[in-house]
Amino acid sequence: MKIRIKGLEFSYDSIQALKNVTIDIYESEIVAIVGPNGSGKSTLLKCIDRILKPQKGVILINGKDVKNFSQIEIARTVGYVPQSVKQFFPATVFEVVLMGRRPYLGWRCSRRDIEKVFEVLRILDIENIAMRDFNELSGGQQQKVLIARALAQEPEILLLDEPTANLDIKHQLEVMEIIRNIVRENGITAVVAIHDLNLASRYADRIVMMKDGKVFAVGDPNDVLTPTNIEKVYGVKVKVIKLDGRLCVIPLDPLH
Repeated sequence: MKIRIKGLEFSYDSIQALKNVTIDIYESEIVAIVGPNGSGKSTLLKCIDRILKPQKGVILINGKDVKNFSQIEIARTVGYVPQSVKQFFPATVFEVVLMGRRPYLGWRCSRRDIEKVFEVLRILDIENIAMRDFNELSGGQQQKVLIARALAQEPEILLLDEPTANLDIKHQLEVMEIIRNIVRENGITAVVAIHDLNLASRYADRIVMMKDGKVFAVGDPNDVLTPTNIEKVYGVKVKVIKLDGRLCVIPLDPLH
């Protein structure tokens, strides 16, 4: 067991965002968190990374309560990739990725830190833009840089909040392929909050479907992404088919 979440509850003032969330997430798997806007996907990721502090419940990583992790320990264990960064202070791609080494840095960068940065730049195939200003990059390039920064932390768990948002089809597939390859080659666990059900079905080992802050369904994509579940959670009539062995969700009409 990599992550165990039990009875998790979180509220933004009077608005309850998570309600009695209980999930087990295993080692070396990709788990997609799906659900409509406001269902609690992003909030759940932020609670796992201790960005937010839940009012109730417990989150265990490798059997240890995250509340008992030091700041350095959590940074070395969990890499978090936000939805987007509106504006970074002027920094090159290399410098942005180097920020991921903060949990390991002493008074200055070591040879190991520099080597790790170049290693993740190679993995993400962005060595050629290492000296470019981050703010001048396209959305797809920025997303790769943010993933590289998280990988530079050498985490056991990678949390990604809408990593394909605002990307064209090619870059969506590229980013998801990168995530899958990272999980396979490094044995880490990836938890991905995502809107696109077709990408979720294609790349996730398991899917957690959320509605109104609660877990509605958990399991294999074939078991979770059914017309009945999607209609109940999203309020949309859909057709689910198999195309070349892959699950495809085709939206038809909104339910009234």
